[in-house]
Amino acid sequence: MTLFILMSLLLVVVLLALALKPLWTRQRRLAGILLLGSALSIGGLYWLIGRPEAIGYKAPQAAEQTIEQALAELETIVREQPTNLEARVLLARSYLQTGKPEAAQPYFAEALKLAPDNTGLMVDYAESIFRAGKPDVPNPRAREWLDKALAAEPDNQRALFYSGILLLQAGKPKDAAAVWEDLLPRLDEATAQALLPQINRARMDAGLPAMAMPAARAVSISVEIDPALKSAAPPGGVLFVFAKRLDGAGPPLAAKRIPLTAFPVQLQLSDADSVMPTDRLFSQSGFVLQARVSVSGTAEAGTGDWQSAPVTMQSDKLAPVTLVLRQNP
Repeated sequence: MTLFILMSLLLVVVLLALALKPLWTRQRRLAGILLLGSALSIGGLYWLIGRPEAIGYKAPQAAEQTIEQALAELETIVREQPTNLEARVLLARSYLQTGKPEAAQPYFAEALKLAPDNTGLMVDYAESIFRAGKPDVPNPRAREWLDKALAAEPDNQRALFYSGILLLQAGKPKDAAAVWEDLLPRLDEATAQALLPQINRARMDAGLPAMAMPAARAVSISVEIDPALKSAAPPGGVLFVFAKRLDGAGPPLAAKRIPLTAFPVQLQLSDADSVMPTDRLFSQSGFVLQARVSVSGTAEAGTGDWQSAPVTMQSDKLAPVTLVLRQNP
């Protein structure tokens, strides 16, 4: 199963690059931008491909299976299960990411009938319409679906990204640059670095000076001990400082492990400390910060650990934070 997932992801990236190859000579800029747009969504595709059992698909026992065979099996599932949303989404996204946007469109349309409020699908559908058209010709249908997505979710990163592309198509480089400049601080550092050259090309076309990359975002944290805590730090203890999602679900978004020395401890958390490369700290609208001294030296919470109260932070309103450790009962 793991091999199938990794091979699928690799083939998606390779085939996408091949599908865009003709554009490098005619529309070099838009081709590069399209590859960047795929980088914004590839993590989501990975997790979808990584859960084929969720839609009734079972990995074959044989060692080899082509993408065409997998797509044919998905087509069968879609025909036999008219209300299977997940199968339609996976099939549509697979066609889109393997350079077949026309084939993807009917399945996105069907999926949106089953989930009409899904902003991610709106953006996917807009992308498929855009990719099926001519790179240098504005497409009002793609614009319509992006506007619907942004009306429902104004901070949708992919919708903002593709909005910039459509503005470039429409001959509005100044507006495209403005949209992307607003998007830039919300992206993880690697994606932001890839987007900056596109912003500066748009600015150049608009007669504006180039802009420099903003300083990498980080939240500054001071970890202190509650003055009422008289006991010394646990011998062999380790300090963990971590950020979790606002709803507390899943593993930490970012974390640091620091051997105990003296308090207070000063540190920063940034995208460089993200636990998963596809789930960066500042890709979230906000997160919850917490510190814990582990007596056992492991990341798992245990009896006798010291722990701070959680502190909620908004990604667009960063400020220094103090986390005060108290001993757990």
